[in-house]
Formats: sequence, C-alpha cells, structure tokens
Amino acid sequence: MRARLTAALLLCGLTQAAYAAHPLVTDDTGTQDTGNSQLEVNADRARYGDATRRTTSAVTYTYGALRNLDVFFNVPMALSSPSGAGDVSIGMKWRFAEGDNSSVAFKPELLLPSGDENKALGTGKAGFGLTLIGNWEAAPWTLQGNVALTFNNYKLQADRDANRTALWRVSAAARYALNEQWQLLGDLGVSRNNEVSSNSHPAYFLTGVIYSPMKTLDLDAGIRFGLGCSECTAQIDRQFGLGLTWRF
Repeated sequence: MRARLTAALLLCGLTQAAYAAHPLVTDDTGTQDTGNSQLEVNADRARYGDATRRTTSAVTYTYGALRNLDVFFNVPMALSSPSGAGDVSIGMKWRFAEGDNSSVAFKPELLLPSGDENKALGTGKAGFGLTLIGNWEAAPWTLQGNVALTFNNYKLQADRDANRTALWRVSAAARYALNEQWQLLGDLGVSRNNEVSSNSHPAYFLTGVIYSPMKTLDLDAGIRFGLGCSECTAQIDRQFGLGLTWRF
C-alpha cells in the first residue's frame, strides 16, 4: 500500500513538474519579461487507479530575469493525509529560439528533498528535470508540445525497489481564444510508468477553461481523465482542479 501511495504522489509531482499554466500539463514558451513576477496557486482532487483519493496543491513564484528568461520556485503540497509539503523545485525557462509564429524553450529544474520520504511526500534525495518546449501560434489558436525527462533518486530501499529512476513525458496541448477573456483548453500526453512492476505507460486527456477578468489575473478550471493502463495503480483516473494566476 505504501509503495502505491508513494508512486501516486511522485506521479502527481511529475505531472506538475513542468508547472504549465494550470490546469494544463503541457508547458508553453511564454516568459514574464524583465522585472515582472507571477504567482500561481492551484488545487487538484484526484482519484487514482487503486481507488486512492488525494487532494494536492501547489504554489509557484516566477520572476522574469530577462525578456526571454524566467526563474521559478515551486512548492507542492499534499492536503490529504499524510499531509505536508512535497519536494520543492527551483529552475529556469529560457526561450532560446523565436520566429514569426513559433518559439522553442528549454527548462531545467532541480528537485530538492524537502518532503518527508517516510510519509511518502518526497524521495529523500535530490533529483532534476529537463523539458524541451515548442510553441506555434495562429490566432485564435495556440499549439504547444513538450518532451520532458525527470530523474528521481530515492533514499529508502523500498522506494528504490518499487520506482524507476528515469521517467519521460511526451505531451501536446491546444488553446483556443474565444475572446480576450476566455480560453478553451485541451491537453493529451503519455508518460513512463514509474512503477517497476508494470511496463504499461499511463496516458491522459485534459480539458478546461481559463477566464481572465483582467490582464493581470487568470482563473482556471480543468478536468483530467486517465487513458488505458488499467493496471497502473498510480495513474490518475479522474482529476478536477482549480487555479489562480496573478501577474505583477
């Protein structure tokens, strides 16, 4: 039971590791511009393949160091028992290539062992992640894609035996702007199963909406569905989330 719970939490952390515009999993190449800040707060209620239900949250602060370079600090939290902070991550997003309608960014991040591994809130050791991001825009559509790698190290022998160290994710998302205030979202992806006991890989489909009552504020909601991999105990079967983003 503990191994399944650990796997579920780690998978949840992986799907938020890119820290895309909530509720999306797939990140975009957008940055805050020099001197600007962004604060994101979100919460998700998920049911996993083993019928476990959990509520998680995350707070992310992003600062625009350059026009095309952001640095960020993310704190994930488990609100269900066992509750507490997870493994904090710090990183950057660098948009290194830009065209008329397209752009490419690279995002490395360091995962710090701040969560209590004995409560399945973290791995107990530092890890790191790398994400390659592509964007293409043709108003009112925006398309974005990710190829992500995450490397987890585990302090506890039970976690090392139950979970893979190297994980990957491939995903793509589309945003459709109805007007200046409303966006419709769709996101589809697949990731490597972190459970050593299974060679099947969990996939997902997510749909949602972002409402921007002002240019500095976004409110969002989304629902996510697990696809295939019925034996994946850590796969999110259903998830509903709400979020708020404030730019200043």
